[in-house]
Amino acid sequence: PEFPGSPTERAEGYRALSRLTTFGLQWALEFGDPDFPAFCRYDDDIVKWGGPNADNQYLRAKVASGRSYRITGNVEGVRQMIVSVNEGDMPLGRFKVFDERHLGQLEIGEDGNVEIVVSAEEHPGNWLALHPDADHVLVRQYVSDWDNDRVADLQIERIGHRGEAPVPPSPEVVAAALDRAAEWVERNLEFWNDYLRRIEARAPANQLSGPGSAPGGARDILYGGGWWRLDPSEALVVTFDEPHAQYWSIQLYSRGWFESLDIAHRQVSLNGHQCTTDADGRVRVVLAATDPGCANWLDTEGRPEGLVSYRWVFAANAPVPESAVVAAAAVRDYLPPETHLVDESERAEVLARRRRAVAARFRR
Repeated sequence: PEFPGSPTERAEGYRALSRLTTFGLQWALEFGDPDFPAFCRYDDDIVKWGGPNADNQYLRAKVASGRSYRITGNVEGVRQMIVSVNEGDMPLGRFKVFDERHLGQLEIGEDGNVEIVVSAEEHPGNWLALHPDADHVLVRQYVSDWDNDRVADLQIERIGHRGEAPVPPSPEVVAAALDRAAEWVERNLEFWNDYLRRIEARAPANQLSGPGSAPGGARDILYGGGWWRLDPSEALVVTFDEPHAQYWSIQLYSRGWFESLDIAHRQVSLNGHQCTTDADGRVRVVLAATDPGCANWLDTEGRPEGLVSYRWVFAANAPVPESAVVAAAAVRDYLPPETHLVDESERAEVLARRRRAVAARFRR
C-alpha cells in the first residue's frame, strides 16, 4: 500500500529494502549453517529492521536440534546482557523464546571470562536448554553509558566439531538459502509496514500506551509507545516517574519502516544513564523538530509524525508515561524551573560524543 506516500518516505522504503536484503542474504547464506555457527551482527547503525534498540548490540547465530554449542567470551565491563534460545521472527509467523539468561544469572570467572553451553541435555554451570524447534541463539548487550560501557566479543562453536571445516555449498544448498532470504526480506518489509500502518490508524496521536510484554518475547522486557503527530511549531512533552530498572530508554522510529532514526548524528534516543531526572522524581522528555535547549530532547529530524517507543528492562516498577502537546516556543515555561538546560556548545559536544561512541561500538 501507499503508506507512507511522500517521496522522501518512499525513498526511505527502498533504502529499508536494501538493508533488509543485505541482512537477509547474510543470515541465510553466510551464517546459515548450524554445524558451523558464527555470530552475525545486525540492527546496528546501518542495517535496521523491526524497531531496533539504539542502546543494544545484537548478535544471532544459527543452531539446530541434535547438536550442542558453546558460547565463550569476556564480559568484563558489560552492563547487561541477555542470551536467549529462539525460534523464527515475528514476520514469519513463528516467534518464540524458549530459554534465556541475563548477566546476573551467569557464573563468571574472576577474569571476566564466561562459558555458556546450549544443548538438549542439562549441563553443569551456565546452561541454556536447546528446544527441538529452536533455530537461533540471540544475544542482546545493553550499552547505557555510551562512553564507557563495554561490548563483549563473543564466539560460538558446535561442540565436538573442532578442527573440521564445512564442505563447499552445493547448487541445491545455495538455491534454498536464496529462497529463504527472499521470503525473509518480503515478509519483513510487508509485516513491519503493516504493523506501523495499523498503529497509526488505531492509536490516538500523541498518547503513549502502558507497558507490556511482546507476544512470545523476552519476559523481562516491557514495551510501550505511541504515535507522535506534530506541527513544526509544536512539541510533545512525555513525563513519567523514573523507572527502577536495570535498563530503560525512550526513542524514535520512522513512519512506515520501523527503523531507528539517525542514532549517530542526532539525539533520537535517550536511556536511563543519559536522561536527567527532575527534583520531583519525574523524567520529562521533549520531542521537537528544533532544539528546545533542554538536556532531555528527542530530535524528530523534522518529521511530522512517527513512532515513539520506550522499554523498561528488569524493572521493579512500570510507570505509564503521560504526554502533552505544547507550543515549541513555550517548552521552557512548561518544564520545571530546575530542568537541566544545555547551550549550543554543550549540545554539539553531546552529539560529537554520540558519533564517537557509535563508531567505537560498531567498529566504523
